[in-house]
Amino acid sequence: MTKTRSLPAEPIQRLPRHAYFSNEWLEQERTHVFGANWAFVGAVSDFVQPGDYRTVQVGHYPLAVVKGHDGTLRGFHNVCRHRGAELLSDHGNVGKNIVCPYHAWTYTLDGGLRGVPCQTTCFADLDKAAHGLRPASIGVFKDLVFIHPSPKPRESFDAWLTNVPEIAWPHDLQNSNLKAAGPEIVYEMKCNWKVFFENAVDGYHLAYLHKNTLGGPTADGNVWEPYGCHLVWYAIEEDGSRNRLPPMVERYLEKSGAKKAKGAETPGYAGVYMLFPTTIILPTPYSVSVSVLEPLDAETTLLRVRNWTPDGDFSDVGSLSAIPGYDPATGRVKSSHWTQHPSETGDFQTEDVWICEKVQRGLRSPAFSIGRLAKGAGGEAAIQFFQESLLEFLPEAGLSDAAE
Repeated sequence: MTKTRSLPAEPIQRLPRHAYFSNEWLEQERTHVFGANWAFVGAVSDFVQPGDYRTVQVGHYPLAVVKGHDGTLRGFHNVCRHRGAELLSDHGNVGKNIVCPYHAWTYTLDGGLRGVPCQTTCFADLDKAAHGLRPASIGVFKDLVFIHPSPKPRESFDAWLTNVPEIAWPHDLQNSNLKAAGPEIVYEMKCNWKVFFENAVDGYHLAYLHKNTLGGPTADGNVWEPYGCHLVWYAIEEDGSRNRLPPMVERYLEKSGAKKAKGAETPGYAGVYMLFPTTIILPTPYSVSVSVLEPLDAETTLLRVRNWTPDGDFSDVGSLSAIPGYDPATGRVKSSHWTQHPSETGDFQTEDVWICEKVQRGLRSPAFSIGRLAKGAGGEAAIQFFQESLLEFLPEAGLSDAAE
């Protein structure tokens, strides 16, 4: 289990520069980091009828969660036991059984092998009971569903969460009036997944990159707190009290007429929950956003974003076509399709994608070496914390953990 650590007083860079553009390094992460941790799949409310399913790629593992005829959610490896074809795509309802598109091997919703075409001729001695879908583990927290590739993870879901459940939690989706708002938004970013993660836990940039959107706070006005290997962010008011939103954002949402969610006045909940290694939860009194990082290669990352709002009206978060950089041909948001400068869009997510792609290009320069990190829990100490959490899973990977 990942040990609890404090944020460093004098943060330093712990990863070498090539960790951000080496496909060899990414392969080690897929095996030792993603494959050993829990990943977000969806919400319990996504699974209404028997046969409802959602898929996810966790490291090298294609996985799926399926609702059974008995109402139970089960996790499986999304590969046929015959030749390994992926069984399910994206999300939807599979019907009464799961049928492989390759040779029509058929599985029940609880994963058992039900039928094999031409079994007498081709597989007369096949023991169907021994060829069910391989199980994966699932965990549910506040209506959020997570999956782990192993049926018996070394770190249980509760152990992985550590004491996160002790923090005031913003919205239990199952017991609120929040509903899924529009389709999943997918950003295709030209950067390593860690560049985006580190930007997300960098409190030093908020008042500068986002001066016209988030409007701060400065490094002395926000704080990151560690929980196991996870990180939680708060804005700090002038009187020292914690707040979940920068004042500029609160004023913007109030002006736009956004509706507050049921139970939104719950005191003490945070503004960002970074669940290691790839899940980002941004709650506000008006909505909940859950994002997942999915690396395609060492320098290309998908950011999959889902939103929930009080009435599920997608106008509350904008239609896909209104998102800067939306490419209707691929259904993804890309910097190649921006029609105005990111700083002029009024969209902080676009600003983050812009700067992360600029950082990625800069990291490629042989003349660059990573400089000092800003001190303090509201500066860049959380970056070193994240890097050390990552390195805990890579001690035998044969990759240098010293910064260049």
